[in-house]
Amino acid sequence: MQTEKKTNKILLKQPIMRRVIIATVPCIFASIYFFGWRSLAVVLVSCTLGFLTEYVFVRRRGEPVSEAVFVSAILYALIMPPTVPWHVLIIGIVFAIVFAKMVFGGFGYNIFNPAMAGRAFVYICFPVALTSTWSPPAQGPWGALTLWTTAVRPDVITAATPMALVKAGQIAPPPVLDLLIGRISGTMGVTSALAIIIGGLYLFITRTANRWIIITVIGVYAILNGLLMLLPVSGAPSILPALLGGGFLFGAFFMATDPISAPKLRPAQIIYATIIALSTFIIRNFSVFNGGLMFSILLANMFAPILDYGFKGRQKKNQEVLSSPEGTAQ
Repeated sequence: MQTEKKTNKILLKQPIMRRVIIATVPCIFASIYFFGWRSLAVVLVSCTLGFLTEYVFVRRRGEPVSEAVFVSAILYALIMPPTVPWHVLIIGIVFAIVFAKMVFGGFGYNIFNPAMAGRAFVYICFPVALTSTWSPPAQGPWGALTLWTTAVRPDVITAATPMALVKAGQIAPPPVLDLLIGRISGTMGVTSALAIIIGGLYLFITRTANRWIIITVIGVYAILNGLLMLLPVSGAPSILPALLGGGFLFGAFFMATDPISAPKLRPAQIIYATIIALSTFIIRNFSVFNGGLMFSILLANMFAPILDYGFKGRQKKNQEVLSSPEGTAQ
């Protein structure tokens, strides 16, 4: 009976997962266009290993593999460097499904965003592969559509991504047009703000992603960076480069809005989104890490259950007060 209820719950959520997959298509295409067809192979390998990992766990319970595993696998792949070694990719997605999802009970019970948890794991375990190996974006109108990869050799290294160099105070922020189009080095699926916005607006308009979380994350982060412009902070970008660079919009539209690991109540969602924006602002501008959004979302995930619990308790208490004779008299 319990298995049947869980299966029905999984099936009811499938249309939402499909819309998220559709929303990632512009980012997948942008990754192929700028970095070559290896990017598509990274997505496919991630999906295959994610599916097989979840299948191992659910087959004994007679449950179907949820389409959410493909969402996690695609999002995880898109936040990988274009030249990510295959063993790093595989280890990360297996960790994401096993330790960020299945150990909590599977679909609908995970506390952390699986894609972010997987990336954080390989970010710590394989720092060179995740922070130093970048391939340049393709030039010309056809981009990398005729190439397997834009890397001259598998171990091609560019010192850092443009946004990392900006933080170090070594260069000025890239032109807004480059950030918008995506012709810069970075993780393969999040360099193009335009592709992210197209997919993100689809999620926003169809109400697939929570609008309050999206608006709050972007709004608070923009305000904080606007205030930072008034202070002499070395390496701090202006508002537009901060919003368009470093995959911030990708995190705001696709990661922070994960319906499982985010709060369910609106007041909790606003506080949750504020935590993400504030933590990202602090880590990006005042720490040695460049992965501010990744750590911020995982940090906010820890607060999501207690935020919902606190506001539910407050609502219950208010209802009891209103239903009591004293409350009725007032």
